[in-house]
Amino acid sequence: MHASLFSTWIKQRIQHPLPGADAHGTIWSYPRNSFEDALQLDPPPRHSAVNLILKESTKSIELGFIVRSDFGIHGGQVAFPGGKTNPGESYEECANRETEEEIGILPDSYFHLGALSPVFIPPSNMLVFPMLKLIHKQDPLTLDSREIEDFFWVEIAALMPAKIIEKEHYLKAFDTTRLIKGIPIENHFLWGASAMITQELCHLWQEYLNETRS
Repeated sequence: MHASLFSTWIKQRIQHPLPGADAHGTIWSYPRNSFEDALQLDPPPRHSAVNLILKESTKSIELGFIVRSDFGIHGGQVAFPGGKTNPGESYEECANRETEEEIGILPDSYFHLGALSPVFIPPSNMLVFPMLKLIHKQDPLTLDSREIEDFFWVEIAALMPAKIIEKEHYLKAFDTTRLIKGIPIENHFLWGASAMITQELCHLWQEYLNETRS
């Protein structure tokens, strides 16, 4: 198995129907509106975009995560660089701009591979569109301390469905502690929309492994 071939494979695979809700449902802690249903809400959801940045070698794939500063309803969460779209801005442009602003990685540092399935975030009434990138040069990071507490890489093997657990976790958006699904990583807990997006990528990674091992 050559992980370095994954980016070539997934760039083609993304052109076909994606796992979407089947993958998202493995880790959500409560049912969410589908993309189509979310578009019918009143008020309509705001749109945002994030970058899933991959780093690959012959033996492994790593995925980059941020930890948001303790501010707002999503403060302290493990997430991906990104944010709300500006008028007239594409999802890719938005994700690239936010990535540069939040962690200092420039758009010429990675290749665009395509987009994964959008996810609806009820507490913020937000539709998030995930963009998939492959980093080819890594300049020193410049974290915006007002928004970002940390950035780190995690091997995709540590994010697979077998790593999902349930635990009591404080949900800032609801100001309560609930039993939710997630994955412990780097002394943090990956859950919610970012975990759902991650699981779609993991399902595609498993599909790639199955094909290349057969």
